[in-house]
Amino acid sequence: MRPSGAQLSQSGRVQRTQQQIEWIQCKLKVAQMKQWRYILLGFLASRLPTPRRGGKGIVVYSPGHLGDVLHAVPMLKALRQAKSNTKIIWLVGPWSESLARRYAGVVDEIRVFGPNLPNYARGKREWRQSGWRQWRMARQLRQEGVDVFIGPMDGVGRFLANVIHPKRWIGTGDRRPPRTRGEIETVVQPYEKDRYEADAWCGLLQPLGIEAHAERLEYDVTPEERAAAEVFLRTEGVAADRPLALIAPGSGWSGKNWLPERFGEVAEWLAQENGFHVAWVGGPGEESLMPESRRDDFNWIGSTTLPLLAGVMERAALFVGNDSGLLHVAAALDVPTVSIWGPTSPGKWGPQGPRHRQIRKVERCEGCIYWDYRETCRYDQACMKAVAAEEVKTVLENLLISCSYSRQ
Repeated sequence: MRPSGAQLSQSGRVQRTQQQIEWIQCKLKVAQMKQWRYILLGFLASRLPTPRRGGKGIVVYSPGHLGDVLHAVPMLKALRQAKSNTKIIWLVGPWSESLARRYAGVVDEIRVFGPNLPNYARGKREWRQSGWRQWRMARQLRQEGVDVFIGPMDGVGRFLANVIHPKRWIGTGDRRPPRTRGEIETVVQPYEKDRYEADAWCGLLQPLGIEAHAERLEYDVTPEERAAAEVFLRTEGVAADRPLALIAPGSGWSGKNWLPERFGEVAEWLAQENGFHVAWVGGPGEESLMPESRRDDFNWIGSTTLPLLAGVMERAALFVGNDSGLLHVAAALDVPTVSIWGPTSPGKWGPQGPRHRQIRKVERCEGCIYWDYRETCRYDQACMKAVAAEEVKTVLENLLISCSYSRQ
């Protein structure tokens, strides 16, 4: 007897579901393999003898990229103000060291610790650190004496906590904290997907009796950077009497990128109907995201350093982009922004305040792995494609009116 169409359809759905289950299981196995270093190091750490002396230092571990560093700064400033006589050591990844050092005056010391995991390292050889180097760094912190460790409650955080051996480990997690040595008190702040990340970092200070909140990010352009930006803009031929719009079509992961041709539509509208200079910005490797139709715009993708670009941003009247490090820098400079969102939460990572607008139509799909640069979206960027160019133009127009920009 030949199966009916309904039976064939049901069989196809079952097969697709099974394939999805197998795909997720495979990814979980890969993730577990990537964690082997910290499972081993964590095991070794658990066998270390209990330190004979305590310490009063505080270690803050923020391993992320540009936006993660900027979101941690308000908390560090509040911690410095409340603990002026306590040594504060900030652990950052090699990928964000140069930005973190702009805030070196907030802490006593900055040290580079980069977890060898794909969501951080992004395949760059110069960012890799050996397990032996990381073990020695953690042992050094242990010898110096640490009272409080503030950092993510994951496998890497557990390794650091077990080696450093603070009295208290404070971090964010959505489950019970990873198992540590019994002498270490763990204090978990529940993960809130729509809580502004800078404010969530400030919330980690509550167990220390410190009340702090953050509503925006901070980035100060130096006079030298401002002067260099002015020279750059003059050399490029940017007219001082025309507003400048920056468009950043990249994000660090292809699944977070809005469609280049839709950015091109927005660029056309800004230039032709609103009189903007339009400049495309981004990091090396994102050159192909500038649509062919906008080749007459300024193209600064991959050709500017972050300090120079920050100086240029300070002069800009508008920033349009995805969830990216450059968006966070623009927000820290309080440049009016419009950002397009899909896999990540605008409530957590989006700029706050009346000069910023976020557009998100669809949340990320089940099984989305947006933090691994090697992943390709399995749903053809459905969440990003749900945002139409006309909707972005409408939001931009309302923002321009509220920021008192008139058409040319």
